[in-house]
Amino acid sequence: MSTAQQIVKRSELIDRRTIDRRTAEEVGRVAQLWLDPQSHRAIGFTCKSGLLGSKKRWFAWAQVDTVGENVFVNINPELPELQQPEQAVSPIGLEVLTDAGNKAGSVVDYLFEVRTGSVLSYLFKSSGWRGVLDGIYLLPVAAISTIGSKRAIVSEAAVSEPQQYAEGLHKKVGQVAEFLQEDLDKTLKNVEGVKRGAQSLAEKLQDKALEVRDVAQEKVADLKGKRPLAAPPESTPENETIVPRPPESGLG
Repeated sequence: MSTAQQIVKRSELIDRRTIDRRTAEEVGRVAQLWLDPQSHRAIGFTCKSGLLGSKKRWFAWAQVDTVGENVFVNINPELPELQQPEQAVSPIGLEVLTDAGNKAGSVVDYLFEVRTGSVLSYLFKSSGWRGVLDGIYLLPVAAISTIGSKRAIVSEAAVSEPQQYAEGLHKKVGQVAEFLQEDLDKTLKNVEGVKRGAQSLAEKLQDKALEVRDVAQEKVADLKGKRPLAAPPESTPENETIVPRPPESGLG
């Protein structure tokens, strides 16, 4: 197996195809990983094959050669198949209790190092204890004092303010609601901006129309003031007889 550190989540290996490294033949798919509860190490996994996964075979973790998109295992055909040790447990679903007697949640997964099989941290789902929101949180191995087949007892201080691993439903819903509210606020601001812009444009057009009207009125007034007035023609009645005036005499 490679000496480079490779950290994976237990759930990522479930249903992954298992290949015999020597023959390149498929021997099944990963059904379950098993841990030693005292050392917190992966000691093997169950591989299922056949119709509806009815046939199961146990592989020791020491047989694992490579973990990638497929799991390569070393199988010695001259040796009998290994049997699952009695101390092997699967912590998935374990109830998480604090050393003060409170229920903090349940184990849903764990992170482990492939080369050594060592569990780095368990992942537990909060039950809402002490106001901790729904979600997946880290549970350090060092925080576990006792682990059994159904429950794990942990330090209350370690789970009172746990580090979140994945966002919970409440937080996602809150983020969606916050996003929608922000989007609504932006939309309303945009609409208000458009309304203000339209109102400003209308006011400008109205002011321009008034300005054009005033200029036109001034032009008309100027034209009226500069127009020459024609003298009205003298009227001569049709039957009026014009009598010439006699010349003035120069005698005094």
